Amino acid sequence: MAQNDFSKFGIDESLGSPIERFSTSRFVRKETVLKQEVESYYVSDVDNIAFINMGKRKHTISQVLDLPDAVCAGLTYKQRLVQTERGDCLLLARWKPERHMRRNAPDWSQKWFVEKQLLPPDNEKLFSRLEKRFQDQADEAAAPPPIVTATQTEEGEAAEPAATAEVEEEE
Repeated sequence: MAQNDFSKFGIDESLGSPIERFSTSRFVRKETVLKQEVESYYVSDVDNIAFINMGKRKHTISQVLDLPDAVCAGLTYKQRLVQTERGDCLLLARWKPERHMRRNAPDWSQKWFVEKQLLPPDNEKLFSRLEKRFQDQADEAAAPPPIVTATQTEEGEAAEPAATAEVEEEE
């Protein structure tokens, strides 16, 4: 099978490869779009090291932040923000095939690529701000909806439901 035969995986070839189709909103004011394939991404919990190889360059990773999945042009992508020991801040992504397509997906579907290099004034502040924002979004999604009760007016008609923030505790 040719590497560019996307029809088997439900990808419209006219839109381009998954790397070309991926795009994100801005994280910081200064960004450089790279769209460069990562040859290898090595993570070792035993040695406590992580690095990526791109071409002849090896970038040792010092900090990682997993971002929520993104959907671009009908494809789902896993995103990861990494900071190298040199201080470079890179947005990595990879196409995440649908569950039913994973067994037959080509090898390149699981390869990471560098979408863009971020040039924030302060990397630590960027990581903490993004981590807080995504944690708040996850907390909002996990919070239970408010309890809604209907009240009856003196005429016997149902009034608009009133939301209450109190939750009865079970003992």
